[in-house]
Amino acid sequence: MRYTVNLDCKTHHIGKKGDFPILLRISINGDHDYFNTGRRIKETQYDKENKIVKPQVNGSVKLIAFIDRQKVIVDGIINDFEKKGEVATLSKVKSIYEQQTGKVKSDSFYDYVEETIKWERLHTSISDGTLDNYVCELKKLQNYRRVLTIHDIDKSFLQQYKSYILKTLKQKDNTAYHAMCFLRKYTKQLHTAGKIMPYPFDNFQVGTPFEATLEYLEPEELTRLHDLYDSKQLLTIVKKYNTKYAHDFKSGLKYQEVLRYFLVACYTGLRHSDIKTLKREHIKSKFIVKTLVKGREGRLKTVRIPIRKRLSSLLNMDNQSKLVFEGAVMEDSQTNRYLKGIMVIAEINKHITFHIARHTFSIISLLLGIKIEVVSDILGHSELTTTQRYARVVDRLREQEMDKWDKLIKEELVDSDQCEIVCPNCENIVFKVAKHVLRLFKIPCACQFCETLFVFNLKTNISELTH
Repeated sequence: MRYTVNLDCKTHHIGKKGDFPILLRISINGDHDYFNTGRRIKETQYDKENKIVKPQVNGSVKLIAFIDRQKVIVDGIINDFEKKGEVATLSKVKSIYEQQTGKVKSDSFYDYVEETIKWERLHTSISDGTLDNYVCELKKLQNYRRVLTIHDIDKSFLQQYKSYILKTLKQKDNTAYHAMCFLRKYTKQLHTAGKIMPYPFDNFQVGTPFEATLEYLEPEELTRLHDLYDSKQLLTIVKKYNTKYAHDFKSGLKYQEVLRYFLVACYTGLRHSDIKTLKREHIKSKFIVKTLVKGREGRLKTVRIPIRKRLSSLLNMDNQSKLVFEGAVMEDSQTNRYLKGIMVIAEINKHITFHIARHTFSIISLLLGIKIEVVSDILGHSELTTTQRYARVVDRLREQEMDKWDKLIKEELVDSDQCEIVCPNCENIVFKVAKHVLRLFKIPCACQFCETLFVFNLKTNISELTH
């Protein structure tokens, strides 16, 4: 059996006095875990690079002696297992160590989540992307409160933290929902293990992501972005530096490339992770055929996405790389920063992130009359109910458009807003129109009395003969 016992402190958990816990990193047959010794060490006493107590500093002799004693205890526990012919596991060794030393395990919520995420990476099928999102949620929580014990999480804390996300950070409802789901996941584990009572979420409603307002691009906005890409206007962008030592950087190529793969996502509904891994081999005849990794458990689903003219114009099959996008697709956060600048140039006043491309594909597809079953299949949804949230958005849009019939009735009742269109030749009234119903400035007309063709200008209320 191979094992090592080393000092390895978590220096990012610095306390108010500038100290952090003294931890032992125990490795047994390739697996490792951290044992909390129950003592703390000052930042000035610890060599972070070599992971040792700095010699010749105040209190170093006592600290070194204490750490050596802890190592001897762990060695003794493991040797006892070998003498008995039993297998020493990390959990067994840790349990005996805590019993012998009388150490109380840290009640820090951050310690618990960090250790659990490390274990989940090694022993579960939860994807790295999902666990990376958990790490981001943990950092956001640490920015809100530096020290948080497992007993601090109650209904009041949940309400305050949700308010912080929505009002202070000014993030979306969906973002707050996912933050609450992250907290619920790990507090439920603690409650199930009997470490916290009562369960904080018993009287707190997390809600549902479907309650959030979906942001998306209108068809004309999507066309505007594609025209911007075709114009190559973005290539002219130059990042200028104010110092004489730095040179101006032509960043336009990056903007152009980000817009390219964002548009591909708008025409396919692919996620950012799928765009990153899109290869030329996935393009078969007139289809993109790709196996998607879905959900936290990494389930697989193969989709077939038809390639049409707009999408085809963005796919470069002549590059040297096996990937469709020869240049590396930027990480999600960096991509979103470039998208923010692109939207300013395109004069689209919306908070657009890369995932909005998926919403855009879904909603525009349904607006164009594509069957919801087809949209659901292309998106790779396992259940049709998941796609129906996009259908609900389309239904609301239809209701808003149909409200214009009510507006027409109201406009007809207001004489001042009525306009009579008169033929410039025979001066007969051709018809009446409500100014605020039509968006046209000039209306092409044909007189039913003398068959004269003319154009009526809504701005000037004047009929003009067509030459």
